Amino acid sequence: MFIGTNYPKLDEKFRLILPAKYRDRLAGGVYLSKGQENCIVLMPKDAYLERADAILGTATLGTAKYRNLTRHLFNEADDQTPDGQGRILITQGLRNWAELGRELVVAGVGRHIEIWNPEKYAALMAAGAEDFANYSEGEVTQI
Repeated sequence: MFIGTNYPKLDEKFRLILPAKYRDRLAGGVYLSKGQENCIVLMPKDAYLERADAILGTATLGTAKYRNLTRHLFNEADDQTPDGQGRILITQGLRNWAELGRELVVAGVGRHIEIWNPEKYAALMAAGAEDFANYSEGEVTQI
């Protein structure tokens, strides 16, 4: 499980140094892809492949919905293995999608990690704060 929030900076080559507490679980390789609300999703390779299969299973092959899902899920996706210092490259396409500058928010959100533009992350968290504060377990049927 990935938990916690970190506030790293991209280096001059647009590399992210993964938080130390995540490195062991990500040493075998990661996938980065577009995420909802214009973040970047980072997860171990096996988890990404599982999630991709699940997402693709929600649309009928050959439909416009399927084509749109596959384009967004895979067109900017990137697989990498962190280097010896725990660094990974954030590609230009993914930086554009998430509107990233040098400053980042790296948030563990359970089964994956999200990489955010700090202003967008703060706005998203503020917008959802009341829903979280008033959450009732009976309201959610599927996550």
